[in-house]
Amino acid sequence: MGSAAVVSSAALKHPVLKKLATRHGATPPQVALAWLLRQELLCAIPKAGTPEHVRENRAALELRLTEQDLAELDRAFPPRTGRGRWKCCKG
Repeated sequence: MGSAAVVSSAALKHPVLKKLATRHGATPPQVALAWLLRQELLCAIPKAGTPEHVRENRAALELRLTEQDLAELDRAFPPRTGRGRWKCCKG
């Protein structure tokens, strides 16, 4: 299983996340979470400080990212070598 990583606020402003969020009527964090939840050997633990935040995270499970969406995200955030963290992540 991959190690926990924190998605940076800068990554959430990435043009690909913004474009896909608009396409799906979602937020960039929802798109990022939906993508991360589909990664093998990675455990996503999203922040959930308020009931609204929990609802937003839950909505990420309902996003149906297409193969094209996933390919765009994979190109925008390729895995790093070595520790296996993505470029969107700190650490």
